[in-house]
Amino acid sequence: MNKTLLVMVPLALVATFVALPYLLPSPVQDLTVAPVPATQAPKVAAHLAIPSIQATPAEMVSAGRVLATLPPSFSGTDVDGEFRVDANGRLILSDDIRRIFDYFLAATGEEPLSTSIERLQAYIASQLVSPARERALELLAQYLDYKTQVATFEQNQTALTSLDALRQRELNVQALRTGIFGHEAHQAFFGREEGYNLFTLQRLAIQNDPSLSSEAKGQAIDQLRASLPEELQDAVLPQLQNELSQRTAELQRAGANPQQIRQLRQQLVGAEATARLETLDQQRQAWSQRLQDYLSEKAKIDSHTGLAAGDKAAAIARLAEERFNANERLRLEGAEQVLLARKAAAEE
Repeated sequence: MNKTLLVMVPLALVATFVALPYLLPSPVQDLTVAPVPATQAPKVAAHLAIPSIQATPAEMVSAGRVLATLPPSFSGTDVDGEFRVDANGRLILSDDIRRIFDYFLAATGEEPLSTSIERLQAYIASQLVSPARERALELLAQYLDYKTQVATFEQNQTALTSLDALRQRELNVQALRTGIFGHEAHQAFFGREEGYNLFTLQRLAIQNDPSLSSEAKGQAIDQLRASLPEELQDAVLPQLQNELSQRTAELQRAGANPQQIRQLRQQLVGAEATARLETLDQQRQAWSQRLQDYLSEKAKIDSHTGLAAGDKAAAIARLAEERFNANERLRLEGAEQVLLARKAAAEE
């Protein structure tokens, strides 16, 4: 179990992206919201005072001692990530470093921020020696400066009600990061997130393009996802699938028809994935129908007064062998229980 920072601006941005179709009237182009120019993004907020560690050599600080002082809510969790160094003892920059920072800073709210920072500094000292240790502490100072500045920026932001405003917000935050971190650290900490945000903005632009049919939108989203680096293609799929699941459930509760579900799928995951999902739907429906037919015949056998219990069991076994192959029979009992439970719940 990982402990993550309780208030993460990038996650809030993704949530805004997800909610945008509900917030924007159609078409999006009708909205006129003046974006904040990048040159007007807040430059400097009050810097966080970073307490210094006692001059304890790294080898005298144990990671176990540092982790033992974490608040109770961290019980059962592990530090999210690990520091790595190259053959020359230099810190290798990766998003693991940011995740480690966020893990310890998640204690904010349970204890003073200065305590969380001191603990994080002590953990760095327990894990690294020079020059990697000094580099990690430098990155921590930059990261805390960034968190302060981006929080101030968010407080000054007006409501984001158009794609243009979202794009400008993303550009402003990227400019803020560029001004604080070096290029390598910027990409290591935020490259994947920024790639996903750009993909999401482009996907929303396709979704809200009134000149495109649902089929054309699905094809455009297929092309967009195919243009992503392979590792980012893998990263976006779980989030798209989660969003699709949530919004499909909402549409179904609202009584949506199959065509509306199809349009949602095309606009979220593209034409190819929609075709695969429809094939899966057909397979599930066919399985469900076969299961219901089997249960109906099984009920007739159970209700037959002229058969002994052993004969009923044998007849039901023959029925299962006739209707299902060996692999299907392995899941038959569980599927039967699920279906009966759903029926019972529906009748309550």
